[in-house]
Amino acid sequence: MPNNNIVKPLAWRLPLAALALLLALMSHPSLAIADDLGGIAGIITDASTGAPIPGVQVQINAPSQSATVTTDAKGHYVVLSLPPDNYTLTLVKPGYDTQAVSGYSVFADQTQQYDFQLTKSTGTSSGSP
Repeated sequence: MPNNNIVKPLAWRLPLAALALLLALMSHPSLAIADDLGGIAGIITDASTGAPIPGVQVQINAPSQSATVTTDAKGHYVVLSLPPDNYTLTLVKPGYDTQAVSGYSVFADQTQQYDFQLTKSTGTSSGSP
């Protein structure tokens, strides 16, 4: 006569394991819901030479949030975790004309690429707003 005691304990383990896996996946926030934030990234270059400009202060403003970053040695900047909105970006670098641009959108789950060119200052302006 076969031993049915071995089968019975295994029969309840599979549904229990599936339930535990489902609960574990649902409890992890990044797996349970989609991220509702986006980002902005880009490269800032010199308008006359095309060379990247390090050290540009990028001010990102919208009614929902503000952030400030500085470009790296290759002129790159990245700002993540921004709520979807329309942003104004202000670019400030001594020796260059300050540039403010509006209407740049951020969408959920996306990083928008916005590249800019700055023009060298011709007057005595320090590049400050």
